[in-house]
Amino acid sequence: MPLVILMRHGQAENNVSRMLVGRHIEAHLTPQGREQVADAAKQLKTIKIDKIFASPVIRAIETAQIVCDTLGMDYDIDERLYEIELGKLVGMNYEEVTTKYGDLFMRFYTERDPVLEQFGVEAFSAVKQRIKSFLDDALEKHSGSNILTVTHLDPIKAALATLLELKPEALYRWHIRNASMTVLKHESKIYSLSGVNVMSVHRYPNE
Repeated sequence: MPLVILMRHGQAENNVSRMLVGRHIEAHLTPQGREQVADAAKQLKTIKIDKIFASPVIRAIETAQIVCDTLGMDYDIDERLYEIELGKLVGMNYEEVTTKYGDLFMRFYTERDPVLEQFGVEAFSAVKQRIKSFLDDALEKHSGSNILTVTHLDPIKAALATLLELKPEALYRWHIRNASMTVLKHESKIYSLSGVNVMSVHRYPNE
């Protein structure tokens, strides 16, 4: 059964600083992030990857380049894998936002929130729509292939929400680790979930 593997980019500078950078501020991988990705790439060598797609954001591109160097492949950009649009929240600190506006990021996973709309943040329903479009295309155009995508936390959560119909509270608590892999299998045009936060065992105790 062919696979679609959703890989989050490695640890980036914004993950350490807790800055909300969204799509438009460049945040490069940290040395630790590069190690995480190199480790994941070694695991990917154990299966046949037929196609790699990446988000256009620099931290995802740097992740894809490390993986491609290991696998001897190239990647294609797909804008459906983009980080969410954070609007006027870009450049703010995560704790600063939560102190001022409360559980704003949990409310992101509901259908609508007036504060998020005021800041111009992309609706989670829109993220789910573009990720579903990508997954539908994978079934239609690459049904016999193992596909790797390099993307971001919320697009991966959007895939999980689409498959499992998770409530906002569950989505908020479910953290997707940097350079971890969420593995979907597809058979007869139907996806099933095979793994979440797949990474080397040595990472689990500390992350």
